[in-house]
Amino acid sequence: MGGHCSHDRVKLELPADSPLRGLAGRPTLVVFLRSFGCTFCREAMADVAAAKHAIHDAGANIAFVHGASSIEAAPWFAKYDLDDVMAVSDPDLAHYKAFGLGRTNTGSMINPRVWTRGAMCAVSHGFGSQTYTMMRQLPGVFLVQHDRMLAAYRHRSPADRPDYVALVRSADPLK
Repeated sequence: MGGHCSHDRVKLELPADSPLRGLAGRPTLVVFLRSFGCTFCREAMADVAAAKHAIHDAGANIAFVHGASSIEAAPWFAKYDLDDVMAVSDPDLAHYKAFGLGRTNTGSMINPRVWTRGAMCAVSHGFGSQTYTMMRQLPGVFLVQHDRMLAAYRHRSPADRPDYVALVRSADPLK
């Protein structure tokens, strides 16, 4: 299990009303979550919170994209001390499509390694309900500056655990 990293500098076609359109200056680490019921997404929020200062020191701001409403999301960002990062509510999944995030295949959903890691992760981060649509949605992590993707980590499984600081350090910012 492990995601795929790339450094293609792809031009993004973001939704017209996307808050990510205004990302100028410093690069921004954009973390896509499946749902707040997903134990792996809770782990991702905890990991980013723990690495927040290192991410900033490596030269990036932080943003999250999620499929919930802003009202549903607010307590989760407060819980993980991430109230100071950009949070983009995307219930139509337009950003997921713009970043080319795919769906989890059935094999990944029933993979014993995913279930075992999920059970271990749930001990620390809990779990909750999620819709079938979001359960099948793959997360991803991208380093974005202006309208360019500088680096990407594409999950192959919801259980993948990227190194957020290494992803930021791996890309050269646009000048």
